[in-house]
Amino acid sequence: MGPDHSQIEIYEESKHGVMFQAQEHLLNLDAAPKTLTTRDMFVPTCATCHMSGINGLGVTHEPSERLSYYLANAITEKRPNYAAAQAKMKQICSQCHTAPTYDRVYSQAEQVVENTNARVKSAQDLVTGLQKGGVLTGPPFSHPIDFVYFNFWHYDGRTSKHGAFMGGADFVQWHGNYPMLEKMVQMNSMAAELRREHGRSR
Repeated sequence: MGPDHSQIEIYEESKHGVMFQAQEHLLNLDAAPKTLTTRDMFVPTCATCHMSGINGLGVTHEPSERLSYYLANAITEKRPNYAAAQAKMKQICSQCHTAPTYDRVYSQAEQVVENTNARVKSAQDLVTGLQKGGVLTGPPFSHPIDFVYFNFWHYDGRTSKHGAFMGGADFVQWHGNYPMLEKMVQMNSMAAELRREHGRSR
């Protein structure tokens, strides 16, 4: 939980989380993971999607086994087991949803990853350019732009990507993309000021 790992907040906002809050009393939360069915859990929890078996599917003790991307990285890349992991997660999705539904969700989420990667790369290039040009000097986190850049990818970028895969639209937009756009403007302004100061100091 929290701004850099907001999975619980995203789940609570998602349709899955809203339905869980409304219908928790109807679920069989005591059902064993190995024998779990959609009669027991017709609304998924974190464990349902990431670890439990359902309707005869296998149980895993590795929460990332069904994950196809490294979403926590600044620039997200596919995991080595991308295809197998995505197939396993889609198999879980298929217990309640049709293929067109979860394929659309994955397609849209991967577009968010691509767009977020492009924004982070632009910010990386900006900061790296300042460092290589001798404009941004000193130890890490010694200038305001260091903090803005860190928050840009570590909080906002991660949030947008997690929100996309977990069905939290507000986290994609208002807690992800919107602050990224705002911080990019701030960083460009800071970079221009740093260049002016660097020119005056020479």
